[in-house]
Amino acid sequence: MKLTPPESPTLSVIIANYNYEKFVGAAIESVLSQNQDVQIIVVDDASTDGSVDVINQYADRVETILLKQNRGQGGGLNAGFTAATGTLVMFLDADDFLVPGAVDTLFAHYDPAVAIYHFRMHYGDEDGETFGIFPPMERPLAEGNVSERLRNEGHYDGTVASGLVYSREAVANVMPMDEETYRYGADGYLSSTVPLYGESATITTPISAYRLHTRQHSQFKKVYAERARWRLKHTMDRHNSTREHAEKLNLAVSPDLFENDAFALQERVVSMIIEPEAHPIEGDTLKDLLARSKARKMRQASGPRKIWEFVWWTMLQLAPGRLRIAMIKPAIDADARPDWFQAIGRFAKRLTRR
Repeated sequence: MKLTPPESPTLSVIIANYNYEKFVGAAIESVLSQNQDVQIIVVDDASTDGSVDVINQYADRVETILLKQNRGQGGGLNAGFTAATGTLVMFLDADDFLVPGAVDTLFAHYDPAVAIYHFRMHYGDEDGETFGIFPPMERPLAEGNVSERLRNEGHYDGTVASGLVYSREAVANVMPMDEETYRYGADGYLSSTVPLYGESATITTPISAYRLHTRQHSQFKKVYAERARWRLKHTMDRHNSTREHAEKLNLAVSPDLFENDAFALQERVVSMIIEPEAHPIEGDTLKDLLARSKARKMRQASGPRKIWEFVWWTMLQLAPGRLRIAMIKPAIDADARPDWFQAIGRFAKRLTRR
């Protein structure tokens, strides 16, 4: 689908907030401090803390939507988007923030053919100090036309909500989203549908910071198997949304979308290793999932990395149950990584650079 170019881009930033009294003010300030005019829309999703009092302090400088009933992340984004007028739209998480010069960077990379922009992000701490890069530079992100990959593999390498910017014209094709299905993970819905309507672009310069804090938005924290099961359901929901919009555009979708999805395969492995008795995918066996994961990684790797992948996945295949759990937890959770695991990771990275 060809997007209609305006004379010059404008930006709407939608901040959907729920119980982030501690951070929402900083998110708003980070947009107000930009040296470009930006439409700022703050949606409060019926917070039970002091968020509304904080938001009301900015009522003369931002547009506010105070929901009376909690509608979840999808509902907050739906409500905010109805008020957006910018050529470009950004959904900034209320616990994240823009960095100085962010809007200048965004406008400098504006391309009317692009439906979704993927920006690298900084990490941010609770005090608003920035550090590092997320996703890491060695991880390639979506570029160009990823529609075919989305329709055949169900997933592509992207980033999270506060690192994404969209063409409002493209987003209008997929909104409103189903609020019950996407109470959580609404950015996953957008990433699974918007690329069908235009090009994708990756920009290395960060425009935002992904704040790390003690009350992170993920509701699952260390409940690894439960998180994996939620992710599997979310993946199926995303695939259904991809199919729905692909059908509208007369685009073919692989009948094996779920089986082809590498992210889903990873979560199936986690679920089967940690809580096989609650695994939601009928017919799955750990033996088959590990063999498929190993084969996929071996196809993707080359040189010393191929050796590393062979050793790692062979160990997982041969290890007894408790050892498998001890191996998989640090692989999926950086906070759970002991010194020995981090040392192996550094060694593997050195090998892949040679």
